[in-house]
Amino acid sequence: MDLLKKNKQFMIRYVNALSSCKNRTREILEQWITDEKLIQHILFFDSVFPGYTAVIEEMTAEGNKVTMKMRMKCKHEGYLNDIPPTHREFEVSAVAGYEIENEKIVRTWLVSDQLNLMKLLGLEKESA
Repeated sequence: MDLLKKNKQFMIRYVNALSSCKNRTREILEQWITDEKLIQHILFFDSVFPGYTAVIEEMTAEGNKVTMKMRMKCKHEGYLNDIPPTHREFEVSAVAGYEIENEKIVRTWLVSDQLNLMKLLGLEKESA
């Protein structure tokens, strides 16, 4: 199997495994990830939006890098910095890039629609 296909399949397995996991722990994450920043991000995000799921909308691969556009399905149940739980359910989009070595995510970057997130949490008013 070529590297691009192998990396795409790895990322599909990763997203499906984490989306079906209701109790994400460091031990579970370390099965997939060596990037400490990503592990910390997931643990924090899961404390704010427990049990969130991700749906892959688009995926591209080049070499050992995979980029995905995803839709996150969330419910705000924990403190987001100083923002108390709103218990709102919503979806928010994100784009993430992953670098894979030996079937582990070793580096990542993430861009999310934070303005829309604030609007969905009722914290940012729609502009006229």
